[in-house]
Amino acid sequence: MSTSNFATLRAVVIAQQDVAFLNAPLRRRRSRLRKLGVASVVVVVVFLVAQVVFGIATRMRPPPALDGRRSASGIAPALQARGPRSMIGENWISKERGIWEIHLAGDPYSMGLAHARLANPVLLEQEDFMFSEFEKYVPSSLARRLIRLGVMWRYRHLGDSILARAQAELAGLADGMIDRYGDFLPAYERVIFYHSLHDITQGLEGSPMLGCTAMAASGSATPNGHLIIGRNFDFEGPEIFDREKAVLFFRPEGQLPFVSIAWAGMAGVVTGINSERIYVSVNAARSDDKGRSGMPIELLLRQVMEEAHSIADVVRLVRSTPVMVPDFYLVGDGKTGEAVVLERTPRRLEVRRLDAQGTLALSNHALSPSFSGDAENDRLKRYLTSGARYRRAVELLQKQRGNIDPRRMLEMLRDKRGVGGEALGLGNRNALDAIIATHSVVVDATAMMLWVGEGPHALGRYRAFDIAAELQGGTRSPPVDLPADPIADSDELRNHRLAMAELKLAERLLKQKDLSHALEEAERAVALDERSPEAHKLLGDILQERHESAAARSEYQRFLELNPPHLHEVETVRGILTGL
Repeated sequence: MSTSNFATLRAVVIAQQDVAFLNAPLRRRRSRLRKLGVASVVVVVVFLVAQVVFGIATRMRPPPALDGRRSASGIAPALQARGPRSMIGENWISKERGIWEIHLAGDPYSMGLAHARLANPVLLEQEDFMFSEFEKYVPSSLARRLIRLGVMWRYRHLGDSILARAQAELAGLADGMIDRYGDFLPAYERVIFYHSLHDITQGLEGSPMLGCTAMAASGSATPNGHLIIGRNFDFEGPEIFDREKAVLFFRPEGQLPFVSIAWAGMAGVVTGINSERIYVSVNAARSDDKGRSGMPIELLLRQVMEEAHSIADVVRLVRSTPVMVPDFYLVGDGKTGEAVVLERTPRRLEVRRLDAQGTLALSNHALSPSFSGDAENDRLKRYLTSGARYRRAVELLQKQRGNIDPRRMLEMLRDKRGVGGEALGLGNRNALDAIIATHSVVVDATAMMLWVGEGPHALGRYRAFDIAAELQGGTRSPPVDLPADPIADSDELRNHRLAMAELKLAERLLKQKDLSHALEEAERAVALDERSPEAHKLLGDILQERHESAAARSEYQRFLELNPPHLHEVETVRGILTGL
C-alpha cells in the first residue's frame, strides 16, 4: 500500500473513531430515553390495571336479575302532575299538608324508581348541598379523591349485607335519580352510602347523631291505657332535612305496609310504625364493642317494619342481624301496649322494659348492668348530654303519670328546662328540646294515629295522620292537629336565633385573629341571649386573647353558672380559671 493510501485509510479510521466518540452520549441518551419510555408505559399500564382491579374489588352492583328491568327503566310509566300532586301510577307525592307526603306501592324496584322520579327536585337539592359542603370542608380535589378511595375500600363489602329486595329498591332509586355526580361515584353506590351514613359517621367525635330522646307511656300512665310514644330525632345535620322532612307510606308487595318519618330518598327507617302497630325508632349510641361489617341500621329497621308482627319478632330480627355500630331502639306494640328498649351493639343485645308504672325513657346511653364497665358508654353519658336528658325525661314521665295523652307527650318533647326544672337558655343541649330536631313525632300506637311536627324543629304545628286509614283503607273522623309551640313567634326565639348568627360570625373572626370585631359580635350575642353558655364562653375566649383577664374570668364564671351541656368544655374552662 502506498504511503498516500495508508494515510488516507488512517484518516478515515480516525474520523470514524471521532464520530463514534461523539455519538456515544447520544446513543446512551437514546437508550435511557427508551428505557424511560418503557418504564412510563409500564407505570401507566400498572396504574390502569390497579384502577381496574380496585374498581372490581370495591364495585357494588345490584342483583343481576334486575339487568333487564334497569335497561328498560326509561320507558316506565309517565309522571303526571295533577294540581299539588305528582303521580306515577298509584305512587304520588304532595305537600298539601305542609309536610311532604310520599305514597309508594308495588315491587321493590318499581317503588324505588317511582320514589326518585317523584322526589327528584328535593333529591337534587340534597345532593347539591352535600357535595358543596364536601368541597367547602375538603377544598383539595386530590384529598376528596383519596377520601373517596379510602371509604370505597373500607366499605367494599357493604352491599353484601343488604337484602336482595332492598338492593332492588335502592337500584330503582339510583336509576330514577337525576345523576349529576356520577363522575365521583356511580349513583347506585352513592345511594347505598347515603343509607349507611348513620353507621359510617357515628364513631366520629363530632357526630351529629347523639342527641335523640324518646319516651313511651302505657297502661295506667295514660288516661285510656293506650301506648303513647314521643320521639325527637335530633340530627344536627343540614337544615334541608328539617325543612323538607317527609312522611313516607310504603305498601311493598308481599310485605307489611308501614309509614316512615324521614326525608325524600330515604328507603330505610329511622322512625316508623307498621300495619301491625309495631313502632320502632333508633337512637345513636357508643360502646367499647366494635364491629366492622353488618347491615346498615336504617335498612335493618326497614326489614323490621316489613316483617315484624310483635316485639318478639323485632328482638329476633335484631339479634340475628350483624350490625356495624351500637344503636338503641325504642320498640312498641300498640296491640298489647308493651314497649321495650333494645340496647344493641355489634356484640350484645340487652332488653329494657316498661317500669312498673308503665313508662320508659331513652336517650343515647345504655342502662343495662352489662354496660356498667363500658368506658365509651360511660363517657357518652357523662361528657355529652345523654345523662341530663335521660334524667329530665324520667322526671317528666313521673310527674305526668296517669295523664300522658298525645298533647301531654308533645309538651314533654318540647320541654326546655334542665334536671329539677332548672331554667336553661334556649338551645341548651341538656334540654329535651334543644331546637335542633330534624323531625319530632307523637304516636298513639293503639289508635294508629300519628302527629308529625311541620317544623322548624319541634316548634310548628304537628300535623295529624290516620295511619290505619292510610295503610289499610277505610275512613274515620278526621284527626286533629296539635298546636304550634307558644314560643314559635316570640321575641325570645327571634333573639336566640340572632344570637346564634352573631356567635358564628364571632367564631370566624376569632379564628382570623380579628379580636376587636370578634369582641363586638360576641357582646351582641350575649346581649341578645344572656342565658347562652356558648356566648359567654366565646366572649371569655376573646377577652383572654386580648389579655383582659378580669373580664374573661367574669365571663367564664357566668358560663359555668348556666348549666353548660358538655363536660369537656366545663373542664377546659375550669382549667383556664385556675391560671387566670
